[in-house]
Amino acid sequence: MILYYRETEAGDYLAIETESNDYYRRNFGKDHFEGRATAIAENVGSVCTTGISREYLRTACKRVAKKHVPDEWLRAIGY
Repeated sequence: MILYYRETEAGDYLAIETESNDYYRRNFGKDHFEGRATAIAENVGSVCTTGISREYLRTACKRVAKKHVPDEWLRAIGY
C-alpha cells in the first residue's frame, strides 16, 4: 500500500511503500520504509528512492490523502 505524507517544514511530499517495512526490519534491523522523496528540499525534480524512518514520518511529516498531493508531485513520485 502506498501512503502519502507532507513534510511539515519544507512542504515536500513523500510516497511510502508500507510493505517494505518487513524488508528493512529483517535485513537491516531498522524501522524504515522505502519511499520516494526529494533529494533537494523544495525541488520536485530531485525525487529519488530512499529509506525513510517511521520516526521521521511521525515527527517531521503529516499524512495526507492522495487527492491532496499536487499532480506535479504525483508524476515525479511515480505513484
